[in-house]
Amino acid sequence: MSDPAAPRRARRVTAHLLPRTASGAVAVAASGGAWTVPGARVAFGQDPADAARSAARLAPGTPLTPVDCRTEFATVPAPSGPVDLHVDRVYYAAAATGPAERTLPVGEALALPARPSAADLLPEPPPAPRPRLARVASYGIVTDPAGRVLLSLISPGFPGAGTWHLPGGGVDHGESVREALAREVVEESGQQATVGELITIHSHHRAGEIGPESDDTEIHAVWVVFHVHVAEPTPPRVTEIAGSTIDTAWFTRAELADLPLSATAQRGFAALSGTASG
Repeated sequence: MSDPAAPRRARRVTAHLLPRTASGAVAVAASGGAWTVPGARVAFGQDPADAARSAARLAPGTPLTPVDCRTEFATVPAPSGPVDLHVDRVYYAAAATGPAERTLPVGEALALPARPSAADLLPEPPPAPRPRLARVASYGIVTDPAGRVLLSLISPGFPGAGTWHLPGGGVDHGESVREALAREVVEESGQQATVGELITIHSHHRAGEIGPESDDTEIHAVWVVFHVHVAEPTPPRVTEIAGSTIDTAWFTRAELADLPLSATAQRGFAALSGTASG
């Protein structure tokens, strides 16, 4: 039974643009006397890249490079009681177009306070005409020292059943995207993995899907894909019970061409090879 005194939970996604100079540094600006990274709340159904472009006043379709995804936790006061807010902030980069007040290395820029703040993100979205489901999911292109790739076979009854999928899944409230991915790799294969750099960010928006409340659910998912490495691979085995993964295996790069791959895996490999469109 839930604790009536516990804070209400809420999830938000924001998108941010890092203007990169020719040297690779990030141009930052001051807001309210502090150096910050501006951004915008990602609306339901909105591609985070479009939100980042809009926040930076860039033309639609301006090329962006995915940089990182950071998770922020805050307990925010509200009239109805405190809210336990979980914010996943996705960062993109684009070429700087003007003079910079200050430049920082990418890592230092990512560590700056981000706007909108947690308090600014507290208001709930307007009511929707049909049930909605928003989620953030984290996936990995998982490799070992031999260059093999780890994939998971989707169980019957789940979307994409029978295709080989990137290890990963939904990010639980209170865990970062990297923590979620490391957990999912253990559950789906028993491997201890190190999550590395971001590869790509993808937005998935569809209506008329089966959801927890209705068979006519509008779904919006933000998928983040990372490099993941297993330094000491073992024979893979599925450790979760009655989950979406029925099998798991290591494959050579040559073997990938003959496998039925999930849409997520196809997008991840395309982004890694530089052949993704859009």
